[in-house]
Amino acid sequence: MVDSVPVIDFSAYSLERDSPDAERIQQLVDNVHTALTTIGFMYLKNFGISKQKIKDAFSYSKKFFDLTVNEKLQYAKPDDENHGYFQMEREGLNPDRPFKDLKEGFNYAPSAFNKMFPDKEVPEFRRAITDLFEAVIPLHQRILEVMALGLGLDRHYLTERHKLMGTAKSTATLRTLYYPPLTNVEVKKDQVRCGEHSDYGGITLLFQDTQAGLEVRNIHDKWIPADPKEGTVVVNIGDLMQRWTSDKLIASKHRVMLPVEQIQLQKERQSIAFFGHPDNGVIIECIDKSNKYPPIESVAYLDERFSVTYTSSSKLKTY
Repeated sequence: MVDSVPVIDFSAYSLERDSPDAERIQQLVDNVHTALTTIGFMYLKNFGISKQKIKDAFSYSKKFFDLTVNEKLQYAKPDDENHGYFQMEREGLNPDRPFKDLKEGFNYAPSAFNKMFPDKEVPEFRRAITDLFEAVIPLHQRILEVMALGLGLDRHYLTERHKLMGTAKSTATLRTLYYPPLTNVEVKKDQVRCGEHSDYGGITLLFQDTQAGLEVRNIHDKWIPADPKEGTVVVNIGDLMQRWTSDKLIASKHRVMLPVEQIQLQKERQSIAFFGHPDNGVIIECIDKSNKYPPIESVAYLDERFSVTYTSSSKLKTY
């Protein structure tokens, strides 16, 4: 029974290396494959992204979230785009819950036609977010290479279908999230910080601050913690990748619950997620040729999923 999210040392293919460590890469492949076929989540350590880049993204994100609601709404995400700010209770990742999630965020989506940033209010924000986005891409690609080897595929099979991240031909997105203190927030019955859901696309890389709350549901329907671990990034499988691999890799549901202890309600929480999606136009067909799922174009699948996630901004109150 998988009752914890495994921690995997990625140093055999860290970004600090020019190529994989020939003596250790197979062990890394095996460890990653086991994690993603049994729970669909893993922590990676020794992956090679600058700590300062991660720190800056958190720090300047916090400065943005500290602005007034009206200041942030100047950069609101349009209903037909995935770039920009979304306020509390706009997003509900579990449509079965009666109330939307207690979080706010800002999506950086290079594919968006109109990309607004709070350059006047927080001039460093754009640089910090785009720098981290660019730093994550090569790590994302190396993880895909390791995954492909675990699936018995050519090493570059998956990366060749994720070549356009950062361009208008990819929906890859960096999302910075803020969960405010809840001492002055009216929490409704069964409302949570982030509702139960599985991610939509290929793989997700998640950076957490020091506050707990993330939980993952294992194959035995038990919720297990995925608390922050210093120096790690959480990686998990999305629905499109599960479909692509005929359910070999698992897109586990996860959530962020409200703190149980009263003192924790006074604390804020931050996280930053990179959502890697196949390039626009890629047809997702079962890799094993089983035809378990019919072929579907990557963006068509993602659009279908996003359509049930957001409440129109015109239906929201400001507070």
